[in-house]
Amino acid sequence: MSAAPNASDRLMRVQPQDPEYIEDAVAETAFWQDAPEHSLEALDEQFAESPIDRYINRRFTGEPRVQWEETIARYGDFRHGLALGTVAPSLEARILESNPRLHLTFVDLSKSSLERHQRLLEKRFPGRVATRVADLNFIELEEAAYDLIVSSGTVHHVTNLEYLAFQLNQALTNDGYFFLQDYVGEPRMNFSDEKRQVYEAIAARQMRMEGREPGLVWASDDTLSRFCGVRSDETLDVFAQALRQQELRTAAALLGPMMRSSCVAPPQFSVWSVRLHRLRALFRRLINARPKPMVSEKFVDEIALVSDVLEEAGLIDPHIAFAIYRKRLAET
Repeated sequence: MSAAPNASDRLMRVQPQDPEYIEDAVAETAFWQDAPEHSLEALDEQFAESPIDRYINRRFTGEPRVQWEETIARYGDFRHGLALGTVAPSLEARILESNPRLHLTFVDLSKSSLERHQRLLEKRFPGRVATRVADLNFIELEEAAYDLIVSSGTVHHVTNLEYLAFQLNQALTNDGYFFLQDYVGEPRMNFSDEKRQVYEAIAARQMRMEGREPGLVWASDDTLSRFCGVRSDETLDVFAQALRQQELRTAAALLGPMMRSSCVAPPQFSVWSVRLHRLRALFRRLINARPKPMVSEKFVDEIALVSDVLEEAGLIDPHIAFAIYRKRLAET
């Protein structure tokens, strides 16, 4: 890990030589050595388009069948791109496919994750993918080097948000764009009491309708990586100050509790049923059958309605956000 410029030290919460940070970074790298079983990378292309996908698409793009990354090409003919972290090859492929002249450099702390993604993407987009091992907490980026920067599900692992935002702002060209899609809820996904209580009430109602005894089991912190959600609730404020926010859309306030809990008798949408669902998805692929979504549309509609009302009333925090930023130019 390289040291940051002295002028930027004041923007840092942690330093690369801090023993506690070094220990956490080693644990974070080990966590992503192989794609964790419940990560987006591991589940990539395992599921059919779900009611949750369509709901999030409506919130982010206004169209249920259009994903946020598919809108990037509307903003320009991008050539030099930077991707913060590696998430899901299918998402990254859509960015490259819809921006045919784009060369994309992926930056990640995990060398093995970078190698997996480059291997998969190079087959379809030869010569258009590069990788760089770096810690986003201390990364140094060349000024005005990128007309496109994208990040999905990565920034919520960063502690030095102010420093990263400074680096991204200076790395953008004057006509460049930064597209961010990420978790922006409570740190470490320790959801507020109000959010838990609302979700528990909705889930209990659903279980009673299905003839089951209500009751939830919440996932523990040890299922998260060491850096997950360290300052997630501060991301939007920090980035809005360092860059010029052009658009912001939020969604799914109750999606977090849904994905971080399971019923005492696991229902179809339980996070603990993912293993079985993956085996079923594999079987369906072998017989060319379309996989079924893990969550019913009726249940998602109910969750979505309550989420949107409570979030817009300011009673609970959103779960995820899609934001578009431009370079904030120095005042003269």
